[in-house]
Amino acid sequence: MSTRTIDHAVRGAGKTGPLTAIRQFCLECQGASGKAVRACADRHCPLWDWRLALLADGTCPAPEAEAGRQALRAIRRQCMLCAGDCKEVRACAAREACVLWRYRFGVRPQTYKAVRRRFFAPKPLSLL
Repeated sequence: MSTRTIDHAVRGAGKTGPLTAIRQFCLECQGASGKAVRACADRHCPLWDWRLALLADGTCPAPEAEAGRQALRAIRRQCMLCAGDCKEVRACAAREACVLWRYRFGVRPQTYKAVRRRFFAPKPLSLL
């Protein structure tokens, strides 16, 4: 499956989206060298399968319907490796330094905001 068949919402519009963030992270890791990203030998990296998903000749490692969710899960695994545990991922201060920071919870930022709003919303008082 080529990247042209990957849903636009998975890639994100413009410079946003989990696949774009993964590609940018890999480029930063490899010293801004696309050639080095292609030749990356670190198969233990959670993002390794996803590093070429945006390229015209790259393939998506998951079925089209699951690609967005699987990419977000890969980002979550990378953040867990980097930080160590859930508590540290939550407290991560690399907001400006890491392109994956927005997706560190394994969900899109909009989804996280909606869930958080629902979780902390005032609850009806039950007197029984």
